[in-house]
Amino acid sequence: MLKEVISLYLQGLLLATIFVAIWSGIRIMLRMLLEKDKTVKERRAHLFDTLIIAAITIPILSFAMVGILFIFRA
Repeated sequence: MLKEVISLYLQGLLLATIFVAIWSGIRIMLRMLLEKDKTVKERRAHLFDTLIIAAITIPILSFAMVGILFIFRA
């Protein structure tokens, strides 16, 4: 049972990491294409903000993914 829970958590963590990486990449690319940031300092600040948001979001989304995967397995 514990092995299944850990397996589901790792799968959820992987899916959440992929999802957040794609979302963050799109967010950064859109900001670059729209030329919102005029200085290097602004671009760097946005990049750090995006990385912090991703680091906080991944563990939360991984538990949501575990729930979804658990429902699909049932």
